[in-house]
Amino acid sequence: MEREEKIKIAITAGIAAVILLILVLVLALSGKKDNGDDAKLSQNITEYAESGASLPDVGSALTDASAQATSGDESENASEEKSEAATEATSDVLTTTKGMDSDIKTVSGNSFYPTDTAVLKNVYKNLKIDKEAQIKELYTYWSDDNTSAVRDLAHLERFEAMSYQLSGTNDFYYYGDKNSDGLPNGTGVAVYGNDQYYFGQWVNGKRSGNGTWFSFYPKYYSEYVVKEHMYSGQWANDLPCGQGQEHYDYNYEYMNEVDYYLQNAIGEFSDGYYNGEMYVMTVDKYEKSVEWTGKCNNGKWEQVLYSTVDSKGKAPYLSQVLDPERHLYMTMEGASGNGVRGIIYGGNVKGN
Repeated sequence: MEREEKIKIAITAGIAAVILLILVLVLALSGKKDNGDDAKLSQNITEYAESGASLPDVGSALTDASAQATSGDESENASEEKSEAATEATSDVLTTTKGMDSDIKTVSGNSFYPTDTAVLKNVYKNLKIDKEAQIKELYTYWSDDNTSAVRDLAHLERFEAMSYQLSGTNDFYYYGDKNSDGLPNGTGVAVYGNDQYYFGQWVNGKRSGNGTWFSFYPKYYSEYVVKEHMYSGQWANDLPCGQGQEHYDYNYEYMNEVDYYLQNAIGEFSDGYYNGEMYVMTVDKYEKSVEWTGKCNNGKWEQVLYSTVDSKGKAPYLSQVLDPERHLYMTMEGASGNGVRGIIYGGNVKGN
């Protein structure tokens, strides 16, 4: 009888070891990132927003993330990741920002790496462009949900040259529905300076309703850390307002090894700022992502309950999804003014 029990114990231990090995392998494989993941994510976000469907509620996103964290905690890999993340959470976060020209209205956040707005240079010589034809072309592709074509167009010299002509202003070229006063009203596309584009709903000259905004960064003469910045979701009075998602794509080779780079922010927005419970994902130079949660009040992160300021003048504001006891520390300055940075707004339609 004793021998049979020993055999049963040995079999049980063997099965447990096999299950653990399979779990570790699955988690290891799922943790590998493909170089095209960011582009695919950005594409999916855009297509989802433009399909007319509402964006996922941030509560659902947080619940899903927490569920993934619970299952991941059962493996040794999850423990190693938490240990590495704990080290990262104590590193400094760059909080300075570079302002744009004073005559351009923008909204900017400064908790993470200061991703400057793209600025086009006059490298187009005497390139001849047809603004009316180009913006109609852009509208056609965007209204067909062909965002790949939109990206390709935006990086052509003739489109960058069109955007460059608006440099230093809030004004924009427009094609789409208008009201009796000639103001954008309904669905339309707009081209702004600094390689910015918007497609979506308008009310009396202002972006209002559902829409997608892109800020593209030139490929051929710049070395920006950012490749692309976008926001998809609800708008009001020309700014993100309501449920939405912000997303960045980066040139990883230009990143430094200390800063946190914002990749995604999902939740509620108000006048361009984060406002409410937010799900945030950061990424580093080695393409490692960390998920966080926190609460913002009109762009100001709320300090973690019962926490204190450390010797460097920083306090915890965001908590890791995988381990809520791990936090991202910021200065008081860095915890304020957080939103979709760089959006040009408040301008008027400029004749094509």
